[in-house]
Amino acid sequence: MGAAAILKAAHEYKIEPASIMLECPFGSLYKTVSARFRVMNIPPFPMASLLTFWGGIQLGYWPFSHNPSEYAASVTAPTLLLFGDLDDRVSIEKTLDIYGNLNSEKKVLVRYPHAGHDVFSENRARWIQDVSAFLLQTDSSQTTLLRSNQ
Repeated sequence: MGAAAILKAAHEYKIEPASIMLECPFGSLYKTVSARFRVMNIPPFPMASLLTFWGGIQLGYWPFSHNPSEYAASVTAPTLLLFGDLDDRVSIEKTLDIYGNLNSEKKVLVRYPHAGHDVFSENRARWIQDVSAFLLQTDSSQTTLLRSNQ
């Protein structure tokens, strides 16, 4: 959820950090709710729609318009996007949508072929290497790193 929050903040509040790191951001709230139902072996229709709708009613917003893949177009900061190919919560298609929509001149997509949704725990050494390399390529004295694992 944190990666989606970072993308929404960049979009809605026009924040411009020196750099951003995103792990496994979802493309839309409805699609991620549907994916959670599938993970539990429950057909997503109609309950994913109802749950998404009811959550929006409870929180006072239209949840079907919460689409981090669209928010990515507002990101101009150098961005590191991390993704596990075995992620059962976020699809590679949505990750590629987000990556393609990033408006940054410096964007890096790192895929972990044997990782699921938690790329850090499953690939600690490589994660540290990838993040370090990204930070070294940015002006580390100016870098604000916003990290999320969701």
